[in-house]
Order: sequence, then C-alpha cells, then structure tokens
Amino acid sequence: MKTKKLILSILTILLSLTLIGCTIETRAVETYVSPSTEEQLRIDMIADVLPSVVAVVTETGHGSGIIYKSEPVEGVTDMNRYYIMTNNHVVEDGGEMRIYFGPSQDDIAVKDYQTYPLFDVAVVRIETTRTLRVHPIAPIDDNVITEIIKGQEVVAIGTPRDLVYFNYVTTGVVSMTTFAYEGINGLALMHDADLNPGNSGGPLFNLNGEVIGLNVAKIVDVQTADGVIPADGLNYALNINKLAPIIRGFLDENYTEVVRSPKLGVTVQEVDVFLEENSASLLPSNPVGVVVIGFDLTRNAHLVLEEYDLIVEMNGNTITSIADLAAELEGADFGDTHQVTVMRKVGSIFEEITVTITLS
Repeated sequence: MKTKKLILSILTILLSLTLIGCTIETRAVETYVSPSTEEQLRIDMIADVLPSVVAVVTETGHGSGIIYKSEPVEGVTDMNRYYIMTNNHVVEDGGEMRIYFGPSQDDIAVKDYQTYPLFDVAVVRIETTRTLRVHPIAPIDDNVITEIIKGQEVVAIGTPRDLVYFNYVTTGVVSMTTFAYEGINGLALMHDADLNPGNSGGPLFNLNGEVIGLNVAKIVDVQTADGVIPADGLNYALNINKLAPIIRGFLDENYTEVVRSPKLGVTVQEVDVFLEENSASLLPSNPVGVVVIGFDLTRNAHLVLEEYDLIVEMNGNTITSIADLAAELEGADFGDTHQVTVMRKVGSIFEEITVTITLS
C-alpha cells in the first residue's frame, strides 16, 4: 500500500512539473485587436511618427523636437544632414547639444543651429551615416496650409521631466484654433493634451499624422476672485502654418556652429545632494567623492563608467567635490587621457576600480 502511494505521489509531482513546463513554454500571446476604428487609427499613426520624434538635450536641460528634413552632406559618402525643429527657448543659451533617440541608440551631437526668438522656434542640425526617419511637414515642404479645426483630436509627443519618459504620448482636442502668444496674434492654438516641462518643441499631431503645431507652454494657474487656483488643460502649441514661412526662410549661412569642448561626458552630483533622494545603500559607508548619475553618449565615459559609480580620485588626486573634478579638466584638450578611480558596487560589495578615459 505504501509503495502504491509513493508511486502515485511521484507521478503526481512529475505530472505537475510537466503541466507547469507546458504552461510556461506554450502560453500564447493574445494579440490586441482594437474595438474601434478610431483607436486603431491613433495606434497606427503614433507607431508611424514616433521614430521622427526626439529629445534635444542641452547643458542645462532638455526639450523635444521632430526630424522634418534631410539632405546629403556634400563631398562625404553616405553622410546625411538632418534638420530638427524645436523651440528657441530649448536651445537659446547655446552651449553643447545632443539629440537623444531613446535608450537603445547612441546620441548624436548637434553640429549647428538657427533660431527665430520672436516666434520661439529653432532648427538644429546633425550629421550622421545612420538612416533616420524624416517626417514630412506639408506647410514647410510644399507651402500649403494644414487645416486646424476646433474639436479635432490631437496627439502630443515629447519627453516631459526626464529622459526616462522619452516620447511620452498624451491626447486631447483643439480647444481654440487661434490664440495670441507672446503678444503675437494667431501665433498659437490651444489644446488640452497634457504638457509638462520637457515637452517644449515636441510636435502636436492630428489623427492623420500631420504636424499642426509645436508644443511650447502651458498655463499653470489662474487668478480668480478667490485667489490663485491651478489651471487644467490650457496648453499652447505654435501654429505650424505660422512657423512654416520662418523655417523655409532659414538660410544655410545663418546657422551657428556648436563649438564642442573636451569633457568627460558624465553628469555628477555631490554626495549629500545625491543622498537626499537616493538610498544610502547605493554608496559605500562614509562616502567621499562625486556620484555619476548620467552620461553624454556622444563622449567616451559611458563605455567604462557606470551609473552610481562614486568618483574618488582622478589622475592621482583625491576628488571630494564637483569643483575638484572640474579642476582636473582645466585646460584639457581633445585626446587627453585621464585616470579615474571609482568605488563601484559589484554584487553586495564595493570595489575600487580605475579606468582610463580619453576626452572626445
């Protein structure tokens, strides 16, 4: 009897394991079928335009933008120049800029740019051998008017707040087809698709995938008899029909070159600032140094450093602050090499690691 029970138990266990294995290996993925034609249209449109929407990263923050034109670079085989439209206030401080295409692709440094501050519009240009998707914009390409109708559905795409929200999508409707912006009548339209800092310069599409505006700002609060109250759904986009003649008028000789300087290519924080918002377990006990929290992927540091590395030494000199790090780079030239020592968490322990970084 005991032998029979034992055999039954073993068979039950084996059968259970077999069924579990079947469940894990053969579980089907149920394809989503949209219940409405309108929703499917929106899904398809977003998938089509997303590769043309980018983030424009500057030394002080980031905005959004859209690739709208390309041309071969004269005299360079397989090299193309791409034009990206964004807001002037995204790039107005100049400095170095790069285009972010998402976490799975390398950034590309901005070569030059041109702005029209009165309309808060700018174009930045990059050159690359990569093939990028260009989104045609009829008012720019063909000098035609794209109709904008009150109540039509719109889709805003951009990168609000942080690059982790790359190509975030919000939807709404056109609330007003024409509105004054910065004192210029008819420069903007208003819509209720949510916007946040970082959305600036991102495109506003209709359901046909046509760009009807460039998102620029929102009204945060309004003054009432009862005091200031939060505003909701009061968002501006610059009317593409107003921007198009300006963009077409940008001349090649008026682009300002972005002068790159030699840098490590890391974003760092002081230890005390880092610990205000992050767990102490990310750093060794009694940490002294600066913490790596991000990278410029157009440089070389990302190849040898990791997020949350604690930089403790550079070229044999102790690093205790961002000022110490900057001092090591004073007078640096492209091609210089620097020895950087970090404390890095490997598994559950921290190891001291020294790497060589070539300034690029």
